[in-house]
Amino acid sequence: MRAYIFLLTLMCAISANAQLLQPLPSNINKRVLIAHPTISNLEVIHALYNKDLLDLQAIELIGIYHKDEVYDYSKSISMLDTMDYLNIKLIEFSDTLYVDSLYCMNACSAHFKQLFNESEGVIFFGGPDIPPVLYKEETHPATIVTDPYRHYFEASFLYHLLGGYQNNDYKGLLEENSNYFIFGICLGMQTMNIATGGTLIQDIPSEIFSSNESKGLQHLNQNEIHRNFYPKMSHHKNKGLAGSYFHNVTFKDYFFPDLVEVDPNIQPLVNSYHHQAVEKLGKGFKVGATSTDGKIIEAVFHAHYPNVFAVQFHPERSQFYLNTKQYQFSPQSEKCYLSDCIDEKSMAFHINFWQAINNLIQEL
Repeated sequence: MRAYIFLLTLMCAISANAQLLQPLPSNINKRVLIAHPTISNLEVIHALYNKDLLDLQAIELIGIYHKDEVYDYSKSISMLDTMDYLNIKLIEFSDTLYVDSLYCMNACSAHFKQLFNESEGVIFFGGPDIPPVLYKEETHPATIVTDPYRHYFEASFLYHLLGGYQNNDYKGLLEENSNYFIFGICLGMQTMNIATGGTLIQDIPSEIFSSNESKGLQHLNQNEIHRNFYPKMSHHKNKGLAGSYFHNVTFKDYFFPDLVEVDPNIQPLVNSYHHQAVEKLGKGFKVGATSTDGKIIEAVFHAHYPNVFAVQFHPERSQFYLNTKQYQFSPQSEKCYLSDCIDEKSMAFHINFWQAINNLIQEL
């Protein structure tokens, strides 16, 4: 299929009634949004599509982002030239967003409404630390905010979609379509949580384990480590060690075992790359999985909307499915493919996970 590459700059002067997206062509039956459509996130879509884990033949993908994000999206636009088998557009928003007007009607509200009306779902990917002011906390010394406008845009969109404790009288857009699909990964899960009035643990090593990554975490067992601490240690920097790590998760409810159709008692090994985590749950969310020690929430789902859920770990890593790059996780270890770093049952969980998401999207 021909790739549709179309960049729109939406200025505040645009009427709220202006057509945001063109009607779908006859060979396309639905539209899914992708927040923060960077090269790496487009590579994820490419890998999942080429491994038959996502059927995108009749789906239009719309990458959405704010003009004040720090990422250079011209790289993504150039990459679309090589993805002529997919239907993809990028939309840039330039409406002014202020940190104190994210969880209420603002300059983006009309466009958020149009995006919701003209799509069947949205995926939020991983990324850097959220400004703590967005969940009314002081900044922890380990919190590093690098891309505030990305967080403003995504948090405000999610609040408009789901509502939150910030205003219990506000009804989210999903009240108009409770089957709308929202999936978050890592930062995506954290943003879902704070946008609905939840909070975050700002640094797992120091707040949960009274430890410091830069000094090493060798005293912790594998299931207590949520990202690789070796690259944070001064004498191991610049050695090409992977930033992620592996640990098991435990299901705490029916949602994810039912979604993926797996034994609820299994504890799949997952790839993890975070130092922050959900603390107080946002409005409407329930815990779907935790770390094996129960200290870190690893997955959530919405109690009211059946297709709204998120995971803290990274099932989307393209190298789980492509096997074109090997990684080294400690100074003593050998390099390995991601799929070889986990057992067969855990790898099957990852594949089943994406097949379940694909089935869900096709049924929307």
